[in-house]
Amino acid sequence: MPNRCPLRSLVRSWAGLTLVVLLSSVGTLQAEALPELRLDVLLDPISGRLEGEMTLTPPPPSAAFTLLPGLEVVAAEAEGEALEVEADSEGGHRVTLPHGAESLVLRWQGRLDGHEHFMVSPRGSLLPAHGGWYPRFEDLGPFALSLQVTVPPGQRAVGTGSLQGEPLDGESGYRVRHAHPRTAVVELAAGPWRERSREVDGVRLRTLFPATLDDAHAGTYLDHAADYLPRFAQRVGPYPFESFTIAASPAPVGLAYPGFTLLGERVIPLPFIPRTSLAHELMHAWWGAGVLVDYAHGNWAEALTTYLADYALDEAHGEARETRRRWLLDLAALPDAFDQRLVDFQGQRDPALRLLGYQHGAMLLHMLRRRIGDQAFDAGLRRFAAHHMHRQARWDDLAAALSEAAGEPLQPFVDAWTQRPGRPALSVEAARSQTPHGWMIEGTLDQVGAGAPWPLAIPVAIETATGLEWDTVALEERRGEFSLRLEQEPLSLRVDPDFDLLRQLQGPPILRQVVLDPASRLLALDTALAESVREALGAPLPSVAGTPSLGAGNPPLLVVGSTGQVADWLEGEGLKREGLDAAVPDMARRGQARAWALPGTAVVAISGDDRETLAHLLGSLRHQLAHSYLVLDGAETASGIWPLDETALRVDWSL
Repeated sequence: MPNRCPLRSLVRSWAGLTLVVLLSSVGTLQAEALPELRLDVLLDPISGRLEGEMTLTPPPPSAAFTLLPGLEVVAAEAEGEALEVEADSEGGHRVTLPHGAESLVLRWQGRLDGHEHFMVSPRGSLLPAHGGWYPRFEDLGPFALSLQVTVPPGQRAVGTGSLQGEPLDGESGYRVRHAHPRTAVVELAAGPWRERSREVDGVRLRTLFPATLDDAHAGTYLDHAADYLPRFAQRVGPYPFESFTIAASPAPVGLAYPGFTLLGERVIPLPFIPRTSLAHELMHAWWGAGVLVDYAHGNWAEALTTYLADYALDEAHGEARETRRRWLLDLAALPDAFDQRLVDFQGQRDPALRLLGYQHGAMLLHMLRRRIGDQAFDAGLRRFAAHHMHRQARWDDLAAALSEAAGEPLQPFVDAWTQRPGRPALSVEAARSQTPHGWMIEGTLDQVGAGAPWPLAIPVAIETATGLEWDTVALEERRGEFSLRLEQEPLSLRVDPDFDLLRQLQGPPILRQVVLDPASRLLALDTALAESVREALGAPLPSVAGTPSLGAGNPPLLVVGSTGQVADWLEGEGLKREGLDAAVPDMARRGQARAWALPGTAVVAISGDDRETLAHLLGSLRHQLAHSYLVLDGAETASGIWPLDETALRVDWSL
């Protein structure tokens, strides 16, 4: 049998880390008999070599596991007795355990470079949970994890769970220990990082950044994390780990893991990232990395994280209404044929499904909060976290926790918005009349959509000479009648003017429509621009030629070219019959480069005076898709949304 890994002596140096320490990190867990998994890893990012030792107490019944082909099990033993390991070419392994064995020790080694499952480099490494870099047992459920990682001098590492003690950093390398009270997976990352830390409310906050990023940005990230952490904990319950590490990655990522997050080195310097994305990744410590997602029944964690981090910050800055309006406009850009339900979102990268999982889900949470009130909503979140921390949960579990806090059954309401496709489009008809005691408004509200009717509590604003009066109309069917009594003469009535309902807006068009519809087409008047446009938008966009059909029922069309090419195309005789030349007629020559959605159509145009300026516009376009137009003029950028016409939701008696 090959020589044993040199890690065995390292394991002995920290074997005193006990389950008592592991369980002390989170007080909300109930007593549970879990297997203990002690994992010691030596990773050399320069050579790509990995050596590992695992001690599992007790071993699972089958003792069958998988390990990435190319990694070799060099030793297996139980109770001090060497064991034979059977392996196949697919990475499957099996070891026969002696009767009554209380623990199993495995040692393995090999090279990880060249594997698509990993990122292993001196610039940065990531070993994800399901990459096969450590033995994964078929019948091993959750376990209490003790993890030690050793990397060469100049490197640092972070892994699943809470930091334990002080890392050792010396001539022989960097060694760090982590522990997790209940997990089923292990992740680790490494890089050429500097380390900074501070303690906030008993939680150790750390940054692991390369030198240049550390000098310029580590303090800012620690400041913002120190601000967010107590605010989030006050609202949703204790932070579920003993440390939170913000680590840099050369890959363009934003990933949340139990106890740490990875952010791309290119985005870390952007001024809005610590004010937005950092809060989102920290909130994932509760939702997704703390309370786990049962993906087969839908991913609720992105909606909850978006609402409690991104939206909460916008709300604190007085921008909540505009955020809800933007979310609904994004959802309105989904193609008519899109029929997925909220429970169908499991975390896919498809942009249409992501809108569903993030914005649609967050708006559902907003309606739940309005229905039961802030106090019950926050109490339900804390109950949800306490009952399900480090365990899988579903939308049903969240609904149950909110129901208990509110004292009313919310499951039917949640089912309606998670199990049905689409959103309701609303309309109103109303008349006013004077009575001996004031005024009366009588009317009907209608909702239409593939999943109609949805349960709605519709906010209604009535304008009078002395100001606005608000009321709420319940609508459980496709059509419902309502009557409102007022003392003052009503001048107008508006339905949901602050965009508090998850509903289908009727326009205006935004740039995102060409990304969301898989049938979108590309007309490249300058064919050399086609690939750069596809890359900028991350969409396939098959090419069309000539004068494509633009009538109703046709998929979106993206037209791209030079300023003159696109302007001439829009002014062409064939397009005049479509009425496109009357849609924002001066837009084709605004600034030096521009992108805009033509009102009343499914056409988006992109053009520039020269390729360099157009490339600059394309470089920022993916982050500007929520707008109707984007104009680049030298160092100045202008963007906005065409006016939203909601006449179907307004009755005006003052005209």
